[in-house]
Amino acid sequence: MSNDFTCDVLIVEDERIQCEEMAAFLARAGLSVATAHDGTTGLAQARRYPPRVALLDYNLPDMTGVQLAEKLRAAFPEMAILIASGRIEGLSEQTLKSLGISVFVNKPLPLGPLRQAVLRLARSTPVNRIERQQRTGGWLTAGLGGTRH
Repeated sequence: MSNDFTCDVLIVEDERIQCEEMAAFLARAGLSVATAHDGTTGLAQARRYPPRVALLDYNLPDMTGVQLAEKLRAAFPEMAILIASGRIEGLSEQTLKSLGISVFVNKPLPLGPLRQAVLRLARSTPVNRIERQQRTGGWLTAGLGGTRH
């Protein structure tokens, strides 16, 4: 697929109110945002409006955020992917890194640091992002104080 991004952020979150709050918050920061409430719709939205950054909930109704990340990574290798969850068990840091997950954050999401992380990832060029990931061992904590699993 082409790396011609048409939106800054895709949010895939099954909790509609939380999804809309995050979308409005990021839009106020000047980012273009697409949303979906399940993985299948999220993948369709990504194909319609290729995003620079995907913010995925781990627990979606039809698949996990990791399963969606695998599909997105296959279609959009340059996309930055953030996974958010209240709890992920059984996933190692190596598994997440092998899928190209840029950031893992625990819920509830702190909106200020989330905005900074997404802005940083959305505004960076794919080449710069790849170089930074290589220097930091593949992980971008992007000011979130995110945890590494």
